[in-house]
Amino acid sequence: MTLQQMQYILEIDRCGSMNKAAQNLFVSQSALSSAVHEIERDLGITVFRRSNRGITLTEDGQELIAQISPIVEQSRRLSSYYQRRNDTDRVHLSISAQRYPFCAKAFVSFFNALTPRSLQLSLKETDMAAVIGDVASGQSDLGVLFLSDKTERYIVRSLTEKNLVFEPLVTLKPHVFMRKGHPLSGESSLRLDQLRPYPHVVFTQSENQMYFAEEAESGSGVDYDRMVYVSDRASIYNIMAHTDCVSTGSGILPEGYADENLIAVPLADSCDMRLGIVCLRQHVPSAAEKQFVEILKSTTSESRE
Repeated sequence: MTLQQMQYILEIDRCGSMNKAAQNLFVSQSALSSAVHEIERDLGITVFRRSNRGITLTEDGQELIAQISPIVEQSRRLSSYYQRRNDTDRVHLSISAQRYPFCAKAFVSFFNALTPRSLQLSLKETDMAAVIGDVASGQSDLGVLFLSDKTERYIVRSLTEKNLVFEPLVTLKPHVFMRKGHPLSGESSLRLDQLRPYPHVVFTQSENQMYFAEEAESGSGVDYDRMVYVSDRASIYNIMAHTDCVSTGSGILPEGYADENLIAVPLADSCDMRLGIVCLRQHVPSAAEKQFVEILKSTTSESRE
């Protein structure tokens, strides 16, 4: 079994789709299917269970993932080590983050702080499951997400299964996002029951909508009669700026990185949000990663003042 084949298996498992994995790997779907059949034939096992709902791992497939993940990760680390050793002037940093404006601001500040030199930077805004998957597969150096009392146990278990750890940075008090002129905009603070008459807008999640939610209150549909799901930050800002929709989150709306028509009102009866970094267990951060994390901490502190 080749390293490339191992990478194929991991990407298919991450995507849950042969077609999407083929696109990400820049190979044809038929070539990817042939590679999987070859692996299954050589090992004498069935790796994936195929259905109309997509692709899932069999028990043998789960065991195979556990065996090959450390091998692929070690190969990535080895390549990265020698690449960086032989290219000391090149700055490398890849970040996957939930859809936070303050993270985008921190990334820009990090970029602007660099002296003119060779660099390779990446910032990907995506849902929580994808953030975790990107870091676990080595596609991103660090992930940025938050935990709450409601989600921590579930998310930490998911991280542990993928050999990842969560390193908290700051604790944030939840706020309600809404437009200026919203019927609740004059309140100094809000309770959850005051939000229920208004439509609740949330980011879509590729996995469990409740536990992988980016909002301080998941708004699973049980507490809110009217739900609006969107996939990107620009859309959620536009919807809230022009309707009575509300959402809950960090309360951080950095100038120049958020819609100027939006405000944030403290939410009195909700659990705290713990913003942090996700990385591989025993990961040794680079100088660039340390610098970005410090800028991220500073950005969240300045935006709250």
